[in-house]
Amino acid sequence: MSSRAARPNGQCWALMLLSMLIPAAALAQSGNLEFTLNGRPVSLPLSTPIIIDDQQPTTLAAVRNLPNGMHVEWSGVPQPIPERGIAMPVFSYTLIGPVTGNDPLQVLGQPITVTGDTTLANVSPPIDLPLNTPMVVSGLVDPNGSVRATLVERREQFGNTFLLTGPVTAVNGLDSQLRIGAQWISYQGGVGFAGCAEPLPAIGEFLAVRAQAQPNYTPGAVLTDVISGYCLTLVPVGTVGASGFLQGTVTAVPDLNEFQIGTLAVVLAPTTEFVFGARDDLATGVSVNIEGNYEDTQRFAATVVEFVRPVVRFEVPMTPADITPGQSLRPFGVLVRNAPQVRDEDSILANGLTQATQVEVRGYLDRLGRAYATRVRERGNPDAGDVQLRGPVEQIAAPLLAIQGLTVNTSGADFRDELGNPMLAAEFFAAVQIGHLVDVGNSVYTAGNATLAGGVITYIGAEPLAPARAPAGAAAVNAGTASGYSTLTPLFVDGFEG
Repeated sequence: MSSRAARPNGQCWALMLLSMLIPAAALAQSGNLEFTLNGRPVSLPLSTPIIIDDQQPTTLAAVRNLPNGMHVEWSGVPQPIPERGIAMPVFSYTLIGPVTGNDPLQVLGQPITVTGDTTLANVSPPIDLPLNTPMVVSGLVDPNGSVRATLVERREQFGNTFLLTGPVTAVNGLDSQLRIGAQWISYQGGVGFAGCAEPLPAIGEFLAVRAQAQPNYTPGAVLTDVISGYCLTLVPVGTVGASGFLQGTVTAVPDLNEFQIGTLAVVLAPTTEFVFGARDDLATGVSVNIEGNYEDTQRFAATVVEFVRPVVRFEVPMTPADITPGQSLRPFGVLVRNAPQVRDEDSILANGLTQATQVEVRGYLDRLGRAYATRVRERGNPDAGDVQLRGPVEQIAAPLLAIQGLTVNTSGADFRDELGNPMLAAEFFAAVQIGHLVDVGNSVYTAGNATLAGGVITYIGAEPLAPARAPAGAAAVNAGTASGYSTLTPLFVDGFEG
């Protein structure tokens, strides 16, 4: 998620004062701005009061001059941190600061994933910029400190402050320092942190800090001149019965009936609908949109869980030649790129293989059809007679399917629905369409003709839900990625790395 910047005074802007803070000409603008929140259409008057990056209130018309991909949050529900309790939409960034590394891009020490879904402004792929280049990033913060970027913008010069958002990964009280993701900061000088469980942030809490801009900052150095900071929730809290439409990154999956996004427990029911993936695709570091209602401030009953992008899954024998350490893997010969969000528990992607091994790779597809890994695991001895493939269907010619460029011959296979109930082959082919998600398990792989045969064919997902307008009103909480508001002509809109 992205975060509003911390305010040193901890005071909420009063809506009754907006007429004094926003020029009358701005408030008088007529018409609506059509944009999207997490892919759903939103229509608000151009005169709607908003805040952009912790500046004084302006109106929605102002965002037309900014690139798409900013984080937006608004709520009619009072929030525990005053800065986040504003009923007007707040457009914000995740990182503001210098380039501190490349391959992957790093800003203030935080690794950035740039895909075909990332809006690029004043920069072109592949991104390889001089250190200390001024950058602005919006995106989804992973609990490992990396950011899956929705916006990457190169600025001509630094503003007055840097913004750093991420998880607290270490605290050094003796030296008055703590680490956010991979970046150490100094909180000397009486800096206070609002909204934290204790006076100092604890490891695992998410923090947003502002520091004075330092144009000559040395990458890897401790960030000093911190002005303010506050602990934040990855998605907003609510009240009993409040509706929610939220986007965030999974931080834990205690069991199949619940997952967590920061401090919010998302409760799943048998009727919860999954889009672009299935219940067993939920894992730490996976990004989702959720719709539903708050049971209380910390529990959310999800009616819909939509993976931000379609999931893919592979399990197949792989050889040392199938892996370029630190860069990519090729299960079934399909290129799957490394990403800072990947969980590589057995160091297969990091270090490669020394012999043929059964490997499971999970990931997602961006808008350009490029696959990015989210998890890589060793699964024992190589066995081409027991492989798995999951992804969107590309072609249908019963009994054949095409998924990720591979042919799936379903002759003799067992068909099931997502809940494991048997289906007839005729029922499956009557239901499946291009783009629907299908899982092929316990199948036999023939590398010579890139074909999977037999096994268990599971019909997982229909097309995305018909777009519904984002919730609005006094009992609604909204948070996620905004797009479609910009009237700029971006230099590059098809951003990708590698």
